[in-house]
Amino acid sequence: MISIKPLFGFLAYHNISYTELSEKSGVSVPTLTKMKKTGEFTFSVIDKICLALNVNIKDIMRYE
Repeated sequence: MISIKPLFGFLAYHNISYTELSEKSGVSVPTLTKMKKTGEFTFSVIDKICLALNVNIKDIMRYE
């Protein structure tokens, strides 16, 4: 299973709020909230987040 838990750890570590990430990436806050709650995502959303945060996909996802 692919986990996006590292994304939320990254945000907390860097003090980045959902609102700030939403503004940078164009991904809505409700989408980010749903991602955290359900673990569901699309790769187009992950792509936007990686571009906004200037990170590699391996920095915000892991295989469990």
